[in-house]
Amino acid sequence: MYRFDNESVQLTARELDVLRFVAMGRSAKETAIELKIAPCTVERHVENVRLKTRTRNRAHMIAHVMREGLLELQR
Repeated sequence: MYRFDNESVQLTARELDVLRFVAMGRSAKETAIELKIAPCTVERHVENVRLKTRTRNRAHMIAHVMREGLLELQR
């Protein structure tokens, strides 16, 4: 959970899982196969995170969550 404009934003474990794959450039289909969920479910998680973080698109969303320390990519 982190604070954004005096509001708490809480991402679920699954939303964080999906974010990691999106940040690595994986498609919804690739992410869905890896997580054993439907591609439309992946898209729903992405949209939920985008709305929670008030970001404009995927690139803005990933930059935002990384800047806020919610997501770290391992090399």
